[in-house]
Formats: sequence, C-alpha cells, structure tokens
Amino acid sequence: MRRVLHIGPCDTPGGMAKVINILAEHPPEGWKADSLSTHKIGNPITKWLAYRKAMKEFKKILSSKNNCIDLVHVHTAADWSWWRKKQFVTLAKNFSIPCIIHIHSGKFESWMKSPDSKRAKKIRTIINETNSSIVVLSNEWKKRLQPYIGHSYVIHNPVDPSIVHNQDIKREQNQILLLGRNDVVKGHDFAIRLSENLVNSVPNLKLIMTGLDKSTQPWIEARGWVSELEKLELLQKSSLLIVPSAYEGQPLTILEALACGLPCLASDKIIGLPDVVEYAEFENILDWADKVKNMLMGKINVKDLISASKSYDVTNITNEWKRIYDNMFD
Repeated sequence: MRRVLHIGPCDTPGGMAKVINILAEHPPEGWKADSLSTHKIGNPITKWLAYRKAMKEFKKILSSKNNCIDLVHVHTAADWSWWRKKQFVTLAKNFSIPCIIHIHSGKFESWMKSPDSKRAKKIRTIINETNSSIVVLSNEWKKRLQPYIGHSYVIHNPVDPSIVHNQDIKREQNQILLLGRNDVVKGHDFAIRLSENLVNSVPNLKLIMTGLDKSTQPWIEARGWVSELEKLELLQKSSLLIVPSAYEGQPLTILEALACGLPCLASDKIIGLPDVVEYAEFENILDWADKVKNMLMGKINVKDLISASKSYDVTNITNEWKRIYDNMFD
C-alpha cells in the first residue's frame, strides 16, 4: 500500500488545515496518509521556528532507511507560504519523490501580478524542474491561473461527513453567521457596519462572528475560535451565512453551510461557488443590506442547498484524489 505525506498548516485553525485533516483521515483506496505541520500561530520568529522544525523532520523522514513515503502532497497559500513550501517540493525531488502542489489561496493570481512577472516565471521554473502536478480548487481558478502556472487539475474541497443537516434543530430567526479567523480580508469590520445598517429594520437581529473575542454591540456575539461541534451547531441554528471576504480560494464554510441546508451570501470577489450561493457587491453596504433582508424573509429550499453540496462529499473527492495519486505512478 502506498503512502502520501500531507505537508501544510495542519494544526493552525482555518479552512486549509481542515481540508488537510479530512484528506489525511480519508485517504484514497490503496493509500495510507500522514501529515506534517509547517505552521504555528505567533510572531514571525514563532512561524520560522515551526517551519524549521518541520523541515528538520522532513529531512529525517526522507533520510531514514525505513522511509516509506511514495508521494508528497504540499498544501500552499500565496506569499511566504509558497516560498516555505517550495523548499519541501525541491527536497522531495532530490529524493526522487513525486509532488503535488495544492493551491488553496484566493490571492495567488494577484500575488503573481502578471504571467510575465519575475515571480510567476520563478514559480513556473520550480514547477517544471520538480515535475510537480498542480491542483486548484475550481474550474474558474484553473482558467485564471493557467497563464501563470500552466496546466493544473481541479479538485474541490471536501466536506467533513459529520457536517450534515438536522431537521430536528430549529433555526434562530434572523441570526446571521460569519465564520473566519480575525483577518482584515475576512470582512469582520464590514459585517459589523452591515449589522448596524440592519439592526433597526430587522427584528431581533443577531450577528455571530468567530475570530473576534469582544463586541461592543448587544446584537453582536463574538465567539473567538469555536470547536468543530460548536461550529456545526451554529451552522444548524443560524438563518444565513455571510462571507464578505476580499478573496478566498474555495471557502469551506460555504460548502459546510450548504450541507447543513443554510443559505449563503458571498462577496462577488469569490469565484467558483455553487449556483445556489447568492452574491453581493464587495463592500457595498446597501447591496448587502437588501440581499440580507430578502434572504432572511425568503423561504429556504433546504433540498436544493443540500443537493448542491453533494459534489463536495468526501467520498467523491477521495475518488478524484485516487485518480491523480495513481496517475503519478503510471
């Protein structure tokens, strides 16, 4: 049985870590999976030390007489995440171990600036010299990134099989949910301004946000970082998920919300989402307010929402990975 090693921020709260853990827990048929964490929350020194520790462990694994790694699956965002991960790719190549580079970031295109930029050319050189296979999250990302990185495969993010709709749980009326880390790109400040616009026209409005620990408004509940069980409860009880992000790869929170039958409203900066997801213009308060009110008053077609999440079922996604993993050895 072959073995794949997932390399990425396995222990850092967020969508990428969740995807890594799902894939590691559900390897394709004929494969075993391990993971190696490369990131730790903290200052630049803390992050650098976590990277160095992971690199040391990776070298130890590769140099061991009992090395049983057949394939390295690297999970990367843009910027420093890429420059750190490419070191693992290069090292794996030195040991004749094939690599998959799995791009999660919604910032990768803008970070490279143009297909002819020095950065884009360096990235293409690394991909070609290491003969790595590239995987992106949607057909839309494949089209956008092809001029920068060349050929890529498309595999969606998987939804954890424990994330399901529960018809016995009653939704809280006018409860809006934002799930995300405390990062300016996630749109927490915008969500607060949006709620201030809505609070006088939407009865019993409540905005629940993860990522923030404090709130000065009585209708806003700041939850910090929640457990998987708490997240599931929020998805099952809320009325609407909002994702006002400046950019995303393929938000796992939206896929999870659909699996729970929860309507979603996303920023029009986000691409490659199921057709049942509604969009509002990025940072346009009036557009968002109108869309939120209409969606809160509208009837939820739970069946359609759940149906839209089926292609992200972990079994389907695992089968797609099996095809790519096995092809690396044909």
